[in-house]
Amino acid sequence: MIVLPLKRCNAPACRNYVDWTQRYCEKHEGYADKQYNKDVRYNRENNRRYSYYHSREWKLLREQKLRESNYHCAVCASQGRLNKSHRLVVHHKFKELRDVLNDDQARTDLNNLEVLCQYHHNQVTFGKGERNADNI
Repeated sequence: MIVLPLKRCNAPACRNYVDWTQRYCEKHEGYADKQYNKDVRYNRENNRRYSYYHSREWKLLREQKLRESNYHCAVCASQGRLNKSHRLVVHHKFKELRDVLNDDQARTDLNNLEVLCQYHHNQVTFGKGERNADNI
């Protein structure tokens, strides 16, 4: 039988030892998720910004843009493919929400929005498919 070395739990001030393949002891199992949520996902600035996505204004604007595009992804349509995905994202093309949050006219500008399927939205957002407005 092979005995694997132990290491300390990654939670601050925890003195428990865990298998070297684990990060946290049983007591602190969800610590990384909780800390990420506290520091990043639910910090004050993000709460204010992303609460807009639950507002009536955004829901109406999103539905209007979806209807305008006939519930089709803009990139798929430009490539001649018919993608009627149920996972459509209304994406800010030029100015992100953080840039237009306090400007009523820019925030509700339909020309700044486009409908993308989840696949193309991830490519655009995370930089795997860098494209500009000419490609659409």
